[in-house]
Amino acid sequence: MKKLVLATVLGTVALTGCANLDVGSVMNVGGSLFKAATLSDQEMHAIGLATTQKYDAESKVAGSKSKYTQRLNKLTRNLKTYEGKTLSYKVYLSNEVNAFVTPSGDVRVYSGLMDKMTDDELVFVLGHEIGHFVHQHSKGRVRTQYLAIAAQQAAGLSSNALLASLSQSQLGELAKGVVNAQYSQSNEYEADAYGLKVLKETNRNPQAAVTSLRKLASLSESGGLAEALLGSHPDSNKRADRIEKMLASGK
Repeated sequence: MKKLVLATVLGTVALTGCANLDVGSVMNVGGSLFKAATLSDQEMHAIGLATTQKYDAESKVAGSKSKYTQRLNKLTRNLKTYEGKTLSYKVYLSNEVNAFVTPSGDVRVYSGLMDKMTDDELVFVLGHEIGHFVHQHSKGRVRTQYLAIAAQQAAGLSSNALLASLSQSQLGELAKGVVNAQYSQSNEYEADAYGLKVLKETNRNPQAAVTSLRKLASLSESGGLAEALLGSHPDSNKRADRIEKMLASGK
């Protein structure tokens, strides 16, 4: 959720400000710029790790004894791996109502969001984010943003040379574009269904999917949601209505 419905902060090379990060290892695509259109799972994972490192370094991460960390650990006890995917979780101490998952499966939740949600509602949000990760919804966003920048650069550069040539401003715009881009309606519905699935499989109240979205809608109306969350997860009430119909039909 770098936005919830859980806005997924999609890792992008733009966020790889780490001094020791070898761009070549992140995107060893080679050839023309537009081979970025064939980003591999390995490359996406590397981009995700770089994103996680960036955000962890710039955020106040809750310690192991924090009430937030202890609560999150309890709720994710059975979500460390899911459908063969390895996931990690941390809490950022911030009043911001937000959450996200990177392409490497690193879920980050803001304490401001945790304060607003019941345990079951938070599990839905986590499940929604896991759904974005499992279905690789971020891949298209990363590719699109990368190619948009590539189109502005000199033709014929390799991916390595392109990334090395980008200014900090361009890298920042790339990151901003990826983070603030909206998911498609089908992506949101698919992630919602996944969150509902996680609720049921962890023996929690499926109705929490509806109430969590209603809360987000209310926060949106009152201006209490992070801009990033609003941008990536619109129409919370509409999605809540859809889940209510699914539950009523026994799905």
